[in-house]
Amino acid sequence: MKVLIVAIAILALSVTAGAREIDGAFVTLVSPPPLDIVPATVMTFIFWVQNDSGDAEWLSNIHITFPDGFNLVEPSMGFAEITGGRPDFVMTVDGQIAQWDDGNAGYGEIYSTEGTEVWVDAFVPGCYDCGEMYWELWGDIWGEEPHYVDGVIDLCPSPVEESTWGSIKGLYR
Repeated sequence: MKVLIVAIAILALSVTAGAREIDGAFVTLVSPPPLDIVPATVMTFIFWVQNDSGDAEWLSNIHITFPDGFNLVEPSMGFAEITGGRPDFVMTVDGQIAQWDDGNAGYGEIYSTEGTEVWVDAFVPGCYDCGEMYWELWGDIWGEEPHYVDGVIDLCPSPVEESTWGSIKGLYR
């Protein structure tokens, strides 16, 4: 009986340990919508960062790369607290990359199933008409892989629906 209990305990621990990763974490652009991005202006870009992995690994770093020609305004960076003093990000700009990095020695900042807003002001180049942002999230490197996930935010506005002669003709009835 003792052997069976020990075997069940080891199995339960190994299943839990195997689930520790950040697969499912993501970044989305909250504001401005792509159609509202105005060339030759400074705009505040707000992102939602979600640790949707549903396990015990925490997000520690957020990096968002803006299209060429955007000038990021480092002093304008910020984030919303989830609880008092957390997250604790060190915010920097490195060329086209806005970075929110772990500020407390690797313990992670956004826990499993949590999310928060981060923002930065950026000067939009006068020649801007569309582009892509790339995001990267790092975990606190605890448990199983992946400890890193990435994706793309498409800034190219697309029409809501394709216009046809019938849809245009319907406007004049």
